[in-house]
Amino acid sequence: MFMTPRDFHSVRAALVESNPQLRSDIRMALLEKGIREPATCRSADSFLDVAGREMLDLVVCDSGSFGGQFSPAMQRIRRNALGGNPFVVVIATTNDASVGQVQNALAGGVDDLMSKPAPAKRIVDRIDHLVKRRKPFVATQTYVGPIRANFEKTSEAVGELMEVPNTLRGKVVEKLPEARLRRQVVKAAVQLKERLAEHPLAGIERLVRRALSWQEGDGELLQRHYGDLHSLSLELSGHYRGSDLDHIADLALALAKLAKRIGRHAASGPPEIDLDLLRHLGDVVRGSMRSESGSQPVVREIATLVDRHAEAD
Repeated sequence: MFMTPRDFHSVRAALVESNPQLRSDIRMALLEKGIREPATCRSADSFLDVAGREMLDLVVCDSGSFGGQFSPAMQRIRRNALGGNPFVVVIATTNDASVGQVQNALAGGVDDLMSKPAPAKRIVDRIDHLVKRRKPFVATQTYVGPIRANFEKTSEAVGELMEVPNTLRGKVVEKLPEARLRRQVVKAAVQLKERLAEHPLAGIERLVRRALSWQEGDGELLQRHYGDLHSLSLELSGHYRGSDLDHIADLALALAKLAKRIGRHAASGPPEIDLDLLRHLGDVVRGSMRSESGSQPVVREIATLVDRHAEAD
């Protein structure tokens, strides 16, 4: 796909970089790319001011400029609490490539993270890539942004993936008018709001419903099904662990253990007591979703019950 500077003329971009030389180099590269007058910010505060006033299509930012508040700031944008486009393409750079810092930056919901020094040409190459191809979004209680590899399978299974508008591509490739792109963003933002209003137990409920639909099939097929349920539940548990939704992590872990137990007996047919417990788990989850009061103690109680049963032989 060949793109000329003229294709980027209508793109609204912001650059955040505290280093004067890097800021100048990247700004020049964006101008040469065809982006007219990118908003150039020396600090997080000036960027947040710009983001609050404009519907941006592209952000190139140094995560270190946010003084440890990069992830919360990005999630404000992703959750549509700041700015006019929660789906803006975000390329972040970092001086610290340690595992903890990388995970923290990715938790903000960026499309790409590059270690410094990141030559301006490499940043421009990543812009081209994100114009052509962008990952779908996932929207959960703890994260909104492009799908991450360690949660991809689970997100697809529990129905949390979202196809969101890429206004950068819309302008550069599809040549869509600004008004149409704004309508697309508003429509998707409404869907995002609905998704975030969904009860955090909904993912567990969908996994249980999926498991209970496996009424037929040979032992090998059932073993594969419950093996998938085991993996998906473990991933979901890891996703919520350490957050305010730790009780859901406990429930997902208990479900993983139960799925493993059922899978062991799948060849000869799962014991009815295991399936009854799976149905009971589903009933408790649905009941807790309908009534917020007391849901945490109830969820922890069923998690403990399932956990004890799953570990017994």
